[in-house]
Amino acid sequence: MRKLIALSAFILCLAFPLAVFAGCWQDKYRTAKPTLSSEDGWRLTYSDDFSDFSSLEEVWENTSWTPVQHGARREGYWCDETLKLDTAEGALVVASFRDGNTECETCPEEGAFSGGVWTKDLFEQAFGYFEATVKVPTGSGMWSAFWLQTESVSNIGHGGEDGTEIDVYESSFQNNPTQTGNALHYDAYSAPWYHYGDHVADVKYNLYDGQYHTYSVWWNPEYYVFYVDGEAVWATDYAGVSKVPEYMMLIVEINSNTYGPYGQKMGYFENRKDDGNNFYIKSVKVWQNEEYEQYIQSPDDFDDKTREYTIGAAVGGTIGGVIFMTAPALIIRAAVKKKKARELSRGNNL
Repeated sequence: MRKLIALSAFILCLAFPLAVFAGCWQDKYRTAKPTLSSEDGWRLTYSDDFSDFSSLEEVWENTSWTPVQHGARREGYWCDETLKLDTAEGALVVASFRDGNTECETCPEEGAFSGGVWTKDLFEQAFGYFEATVKVPTGSGMWSAFWLQTESVSNIGHGGEDGTEIDVYESSFQNNPTQTGNALHYDAYSAPWYHYGDHVADVKYNLYDGQYHTYSVWWNPEYYVFYVDGEAVWATDYAGVSKVPEYMMLIVEINSNTYGPYGQKMGYFENRKDDGNNFYIKSVKVWQNEEYEQYIQSPDDFDDKTREYTIGAAVGGTIGGVIFMTAPALIIRAAVKKKKARELSRGNNL
């Protein structure tokens, strides 16, 4: 009877590929949240609770977080004037707004402004367990995200192993508030080599309820597992697991009245009188497991095949173009020869 049940489940997974991708992945990976205990080889490598700080300056002086690089970003601009510390809330805040009087030196006076923080050049780690406890913005035309990133994501030729953008979550689901998205990007961000894999999870409760929720990823040498409030929502080894150290990013994007990540229709971005455009970051923690450290590699361990692939594409494109241009002539020539052969055959039969 047990064998029959197991066989039935296996056939069910094979019969419905979407079900395999959405649910049967749990059979392939160990998805229960790791213990994170020292007895199992875990140690805490990074920890910030923003309720411990009394000013934004104190955050910059005592943590590995700095503002993300200024400049144009999608519809708006990333600017450190959007960052503040809310001591009553005990959280670092990214405020998003439309403004006609900003004093940001690298941004225009008028526009839509957001921003974020990253640990670039200050804290990077390959493998481990990464988590952020945040309150996502509820405003339309915008979303927040928790990423792991590396410069070598722009290299091509080794799948995701030499560097992958790991999107622990993206909150572009204001119209579907029980959902969240996870994604993996590798091999640069432009055709023809760029690839990504993504997943939409429905946790069955409101993630835009004005409460804090914890988003995390268990990144081990074999696969990734993504969690919302400690419950696994996706596991994958898509494109090969990244093996290089990556830094953390907590950011807000503005893209008004268009489609955002995961095909979500975004409404108009506008100023609000409440705090719906605010992204609250309560705490961030990272653990490492001693067993994973032997698998860590440097981006320099991988040869960047960008030039090789680009030359190959150019040659292939040229050959393809010649074939494309020549093919009609060859087809016409073959048709003419066939017609002559038919005419000759008729003549012989007369």
